[in-house]
Amino acid sequence: MVFVFLAFFAGIITVFAPCVFALLPVIVGGSMTGDVHDKRRPLIIAASLAVSLLLFTMLLKFATLFINVSPNVFTWIAGGIVVAIGLFMLFPAIYDWAIIQLNLQAKSQQLLGRGNKKGAVVGAIITGAALGPVFSSCSPVYGYILASVLPINFGAAVVYIVAYVLGLSLMLLLVGYLGQKLVRKIRWAANPRGWFTRTVALLFIVVGVLIITGLDKRFQVFIADHTALDFDKVSSQLIPKNNQAAKLPGGVLNVTPYPAPELTGVSTWINSNSLTLKSLKGKVVLIDFWTYSCINCIRTQPYLKDLYAKYHDVGFEIIGVHAPEFSFEKNPDNVRQAAKEAGLVYPIALDNDLDTWAAFNNQYWPATYLIDKDGLVRRTHFGEGEYAEEEQAVRQLLSEEGGQAPGRASVHNSERSLNPITPETYLGAARVAGYGGKDKLRYGEANYTLGVPKSTNQWTLGGVWRESQEGITAVKDAVLQYRVMASDVYLVTGNNFSGTIDVLLDGRPISETGHAGGNIKDSKLRVNMAQLYKLVHFDKYNADTTVELHVSAGVQLNTFTFGG
Repeated sequence: MVFVFLAFFAGIITVFAPCVFALLPVIVGGSMTGDVHDKRRPLIIAASLAVSLLLFTMLLKFATLFINVSPNVFTWIAGGIVVAIGLFMLFPAIYDWAIIQLNLQAKSQQLLGRGNKKGAVVGAIITGAALGPVFSSCSPVYGYILASVLPINFGAAVVYIVAYVLGLSLMLLLVGYLGQKLVRKIRWAANPRGWFTRTVALLFIVVGVLIITGLDKRFQVFIADHTALDFDKVSSQLIPKNNQAAKLPGGVLNVTPYPAPELTGVSTWINSNSLTLKSLKGKVVLIDFWTYSCINCIRTQPYLKDLYAKYHDVGFEIIGVHAPEFSFEKNPDNVRQAAKEAGLVYPIALDNDLDTWAAFNNQYWPATYLIDKDGLVRRTHFGEGEYAEEEQAVRQLLSEEGGQAPGRASVHNSERSLNPITPETYLGAARVAGYGGKDKLRYGEANYTLGVPKSTNQWTLGGVWRESQEGITAVKDAVLQYRVMASDVYLVTGNNFSGTIDVLLDGRPISETGHAGGNIKDSKLRVNMAQLYKLVHFDKYNADTTVELHVSAGVQLNTFTFGG
């Protein structure tokens, strides 16, 4: 419920976002032109923009899931509509000619607010509706809802988006009314065929061209760099942070027993036919939420395989619920290949729509839920470690109701290195961290001036990159430098695009240093699918080293992970 109010507030402050500065001429101009005494016009523009943004969100989700249409297409259409409205305002004769040629009804004269004291209803609707796709990238909060909440909980996401849009619409309505009130006091500005209206028409055309060409993004960068308010930083503070739930006391069985939610929405099974928790009653079941590009998940796999091999024959089952963090992880072939390479033989459920993830109210990779023979969750654990405790819990549950666990528990050394290592680093706008470049990191395509990271755990960019919610994609002369503390460095790529990455370590081709990771050959990483690659390996911990990547155009980078 709290995030509903935060989303509403995020909508209100979006009026200060750099992307809105580029669109203010359309919003204000659309409200001020036409019949300035028609108080409905700002309301209609704000309302149609709100409906357009809501519909575009649903359309964007549909296009992403079912059809291969770039979201940019919708932006180009929106820019074209804005240009067309500007041309009609600038050259009324073109509008009149089109009306005659198309034999439209007289009511269509309202399209641009000319000659009808009741107001330009249709024109206001079109003006507002055209801006929906453009506003969709204005706020990190909106991006968080679209990328992180919508795939998991559609109902909650809709509520948050509606709250965000209401806040945004109220502010735009206020701006429109203030502009209209100003024009009513200036007689020469109220002339629907005067130079003021034609100036607004030119602004429409300019803004439309900027939207179509993508130059509006560069304008946003300029505005952001020359204003004191860092809107993205302020807005990002409203995004909820995931905090690990507190454990209850009680030894290795650390939660008050509750019924395990049923597996739901599983699209594909690997290593097994379809299973349900109901059918597994009488067995001890470990649900392991993982995703194949997560290094933390990969590090838990040896222990899971050991548990499965030791206890499967006496009533123990593991179900690896593969919950994709990135869109490329939804590909069943990618998951099968990763499971095969890791030697995973227990059942794997592909939870591509995160239905089971939502049913368990899970928030973490990796996460385990240990379920007893009666179908009750008795233990949870988030992250790596506690392998000995996990095995002890498995043995305890197997021994309940007259059962018995074989042999003795394994001795797991789950101690992690005490050396500080660089944390897992996301490069996509949804959860970006650690960036320390000279130029601000911008959503969309931008040219960066390469700078040396000032400290460990910082990365910088050089050349042209395209930032998206999930990662960054090389466009031209793309370079990334990262100063890290680790013994091993891994990289997750986010597309199946075939390309190369030249890897340097402290300024030298990495193969010459003797520290090339297992996926490097002749100092090159050849990317051919979306997966995790090992870039760097030291025999012992290294407290400060700089990894430099020269990335060929089209390759997307998503996440860096590290070993100590």
